[in-house]
Amino acid sequence: MKYDELIWEVIGVDYNSPFFRNNLWTHSFFVQAELFGAPRAVLGIICRNNNIEYITDRASWKTFHETLRARVESNPQTLYDLLSQTEEHCRTMNHWTEKNIFTVDLTNLSNDELTKLLTECIPQQEKAYALGTALVLLDFDSFSFIEGNLKDYLQKNVGQENYAEYFSTFTAPPHFSFAQEQELELLKVMEQYNSVSGWKEGVLNGTVSEIKSNYPDFYSDLEKHTQKYCWVYYVYMGPAFNLDQFLDFIRDYLRKHINPSEKIAEIYTNAAKIKQKKIEYLGVLKPTEFDRAILELAGLIVWSKPRRKDYQSKSYYHIEKLLREIARRLTLTLDQARSAPYDILINGLSGYEIDVHTMNDIKSFHVCIPSDDGKVITLVGNEAQKFSESIQRKNNSQNYENIRELQGTIACPGIVTGTVKIVNTPTDMTKMEYGDILISTATTPSIVAAMKKASAIVTDEGGLTCHASIVSRELNIPCVVGTKCATKVFKDGDTVEVNTEKGIIKKVS
Repeated sequence: MKYDELIWEVIGVDYNSPFFRNNLWTHSFFVQAELFGAPRAVLGIICRNNNIEYITDRASWKTFHETLRARVESNPQTLYDLLSQTEEHCRTMNHWTEKNIFTVDLTNLSNDELTKLLTECIPQQEKAYALGTALVLLDFDSFSFIEGNLKDYLQKNVGQENYAEYFSTFTAPPHFSFAQEQELELLKVMEQYNSVSGWKEGVLNGTVSEIKSNYPDFYSDLEKHTQKYCWVYYVYMGPAFNLDQFLDFIRDYLRKHINPSEKIAEIYTNAAKIKQKKIEYLGVLKPTEFDRAILELAGLIVWSKPRRKDYQSKSYYHIEKLLREIARRLTLTLDQARSAPYDILINGLSGYEIDVHTMNDIKSFHVCIPSDDGKVITLVGNEAQKFSESIQRKNNSQNYENIRELQGTIACPGIVTGTVKIVNTPTDMTKMEYGDILISTATTPSIVAAMKKASAIVTDEGGLTCHASIVSRELNIPCVVGTKCATKVFKDGDTVEVNTEKGIIKKVS
């Protein structure tokens, strides 16, 4: 079936996603169909200057969903195996991109060797997407397989007064995320110097050069930390975190008068308490085999979803080095290399003339959609515009001016009043002040620095296993997700009250 004969609709948005990533993500669903021996879900991407809309033919998604759902319902071990396979593949992928790209002097390699690296790293990312998005496709429309089954089970077996506690416990990740590991390591760096005379004041008030001069050991440890964790918030195209940004995290801890030793102990203690609670509650509930799997898988999937993305983030960080070297040899910018179809880069490395105008057009506006022959079609210019205009979009013409109150899903409790700042991309973060209420279409790791400043977080999209929900609970910041249109109803400078006990966001002025 031709792509223009399908019924396409927008199902989500994302930011800072270049053609390089959009192309392989779209192709990954061919890989997924082969891996799972299931009918292919048809998905694609519309991109304007790296900001994207995810699109799908819902009928094909439904077919894949029903196939996978039937397997999981008959054998929950299928999900455990999927999570294990994803973790193993992503670890292997990170090791490969680090060993073969990041730690190698690429300037010494031939053009053929660079081509080989490019053609070998792409399928690894595609397989990671194929495995990871299977969890996404396991949900369909308003039905969320894990979250829905968990809610149904707890509503039937736990009293209303205990529901929130049980739900929070079973959706808590059983392991630390890479971001939490980074935070713990940074707190341990702080711990070493917290009692050094004048260190706190020097870090809070000194310039980077002054800190380097006055506290060389601390500066050296911070450099090592930066080298180890600079990729954690990279996502698809960075930029990678630098020393100044990790220093700002430390300054944030100091402004909030956080004692690093106490905070470290609190993190480990809370993790141990959650683990013990799960054991205790399982003993109380005595679930059937299927329900026990749902209870155990809830937290595991909350941990696994962002972890897969973080693994890919790290490999994208490694791959940037390869794209930079290819760009240098072809006299391109990094943005142009990220906007070039693979065959153009490969042909360029083989000595053929390359069309820079095509890359610039792709960066400005492109559409990636799958064909029936296992390839991805790239539309640009008028073709892309015509296709985009044919897509079903919700609430395109709705008037939001008179709406003063929205409701969403409670992710982390609390009641806060503050000033709205709309933050979707790293460039938006400069307007965030401490105590502002961050409102986003859907948060990503690239805006965590702004999230740390927020007194509350509100999103258009997401459920209780989305990025905003997970991070807000890690940071203990009140959060409401899934409001559908908060970024359209509220604007920078509005004063709003976020009441997460009721899941309500209300405009005050």
